[in-house]
Amino acid sequence: MYQFKYVVKSYLVVLLSSLSLYGCFQEELEHWVNQETYAFQGTYKNQHNADLIDFREAKASIQSKGKSMVVPFEVDDNFIYIQVRQSSKEKREDIVMRIHGDGEVLTCSACAKYHLSNIWVRTVPDTPTE
Repeated sequence: MYQFKYVVKSYLVVLLSSLSLYGCFQEELEHWVNQETYAFQGTYKNQHNADLIDFREAKASIQSKGKSMVVPFEVDDNFIYIQVRQSSKEKREDIVMRIHGDGEVLTCSACAKYHLSNIWVRTVPDTPTE
């Protein structure tokens, strides 16, 4: 009987350890599958007002006219697809932005529909002076 309890405990420990590590592996797998998306990072501003879009960790933080929202995005070749719909039942199309050069400029033909500029320029991060 003691041996049976030991075997059951061993299996439970292995099972619980596997389940707890599953989340870590799933996150690593997602980063590996979507390398292009996770590698795309930067802050962009438009030339007409103080609106900003910050791309980090597959999330786009859009700040416009005092409002902000964080939505998922995906990079595919030279295009960024920003998901603005809140559920799968919603019919709103993604915002599609084209990446120009090495990511210095983004253009968007449908951004006006969301009251956003159609040209976005990458901001240069402040570098400390020595």
